[in-house]
Amino acid sequence: MKFVRLSVITIFLVGMLGCSSVKVSTDHDQNADFSQLKTYKWITAITNTSKDVIQVTSISDTRIRNAINKQLGVQGYQEQTEIADLHINYSVLTEDKTDIQTYNTYGGYSSRWGWGAGYGYRGMSAHSGATVRSYKSGTLVIDFVDPKTNKLIWRGLGSERIPSERTAKNMDKLVREVVESILKKFPPK
Repeated sequence: MKFVRLSVITIFLVGMLGCSSVKVSTDHDQNADFSQLKTYKWITAITNTSKDVIQVTSISDTRIRNAINKQLGVQGYQEQTEIADLHINYSVLTEDKTDIQTYNTYGGYSSRWGWGAGYGYRGMSAHSGATVRSYKSGTLVIDFVDPKTNKLIWRGLGSERIPSERTAKNMDKLVREVVESILKKFPPK
């Protein structure tokens, strides 16, 4: 029984590690026709007016724009500098979060047999506790705007835990994973 339980837990953990942990949500204008859109242009107007939007550094801006450009290129879209089918913008939000994990090391009943005056079980062992960790969560918001009406027609959000060790390599990987996860949902089906 222990072997079966351990096998199931191992398979579950391996499966979870193989999956992206980016939480993605999207919304779009139901009346918009996405089938003819093939070009995009970056705009500077902020379409996300949330008070939690942060200013990103020039390094982060380049990292995010490059990741979006690359993924859109893979999906067959071309960047334009003048007239385009779509205008694109992004914003970044961060939030302080707390992760609380409780555990119970219930050991069950313990049998002790032997010579002497008594036999049978000698009680149970159980320990419980909790670990509390604070971390930062980041959300990348990608907006597509119709240039003719200047109205938002698609928004994708991807949220992920920001690594505590923020090296260039870690941040490149994080941004790439978040951008790919969001833009897999564009255009809407």
